[in-house]
Amino acid sequence: MSKEEFQKIHDDMRALKTSGKHEEFTKKYAAKDAIFMGPLHEPANAAEAAKFSQSDKMAALAKADFKVTIDEVTPIGDVCIERCTLNVKLPTGDKVGWSLTVWVKEGGQWKIRNSCVTFKAPAQ
Repeated sequence: MSKEEFQKIHDDMRALKTSGKHEEFTKKYAAKDAIFMGPLHEPANAAEAAKFSQSDKMAALAKADFKVTIDEVTPIGDVCIERCTLNVKLPTGDKVGWSLTVWVKEGGQWKIRNSCVTFKAPAQ
């Protein structure tokens, strides 16, 4: 898989999330036993992550302008490790974050097995 091919997947995932189609996102892109880790919630399986995506806590982030830059894609057979930089424009200001995702080939399609997202926190 190339960066360009994964970019198309990210574009489709963003369209599904923005339109509120969280369950469709889960069916299309979450592998069996997938786990999603992020700064706003405990590690969550696909159903829990979809439910959290619809919460008030995620409302502003769900509608935010996201730019995903794929920094690195490392294929290893039917597994691919992807590292991205995230730039998010929020009403409270711009945020920079990063993601590390393990993709697996499942049923001939790339699906997320594990995803971890973090954002730069302001210095104390």
